[in-house]
Amino acid sequence: MIRRPGHLADRTPPVGTPVPVEGLDLALAGRNVAAAGGSAERFAVSFAAGRAAGEGFDAIALAGIAGWRAGALGLRDDALRSIDAARSSGAGAAAAAALGMDAADLGAFVDRQRADRYWWPGRREANGYVCAVGGFRGLGGAWTAPPADGRPLDADGAFAVRTGERWWRIDADVWGSRLSPLDDEPEPGAAGAASVITFVDSYLAWIHVAEPA
Repeated sequence: MIRRPGHLADRTPPVGTPVPVEGLDLALAGRNVAAAGGSAERFAVSFAAGRAAGEGFDAIALAGIAGWRAGALGLRDDALRSIDAARSSGAGAAAAAALGMDAADLGAFVDRQRADRYWWPGRREANGYVCAVGGFRGLGGAWTAPPADGRPLDADGAFAVRTGERWWRIDADVWGSRLSPLDDEPEPGAAGAASVITFVDSYLAWIHVAEPA
């Protein structure tokens, strides 16, 4: 478990060297990924890995895949489409490298992701825990009161929690998450396999998926 916000599928620090690409400002792309809630460092390393595995693959599409891998949740749908295109064109190795996995595992991973946005190979070993969000503002987190009253929302991958008098929306998947303040208390959605868990003595809210026995 982790004591600060983060994703359990992303515990390994990124290691690598960015590779310049003509016509693509990687520094700007990294800043955009960071502004979208991801890691500029992870983006640079993931992009470089994909580029090394397949220089012929479209750099813009690869940047989208690397940005999703780096935690930019808003790039998820585009990245999945780009991965499909990469597989169809024979460039699956580049997409897989950007995601940090073997090319042979890419198809199974994408299929699982379409049915379960929180899936990753180590989730069972983590007892179904996927990520922690929020955290104490005094330590760089988002909240000044512990989260409570967690509930699902109708949108896929969306939950809500209350901190003090403020309600927040949580959107997340295996690599990224986003917090948005809400104006009013939201109506709960239908419960699914994934849930948001809070603890009375913690400023973190956890996304958890009940693993089948």
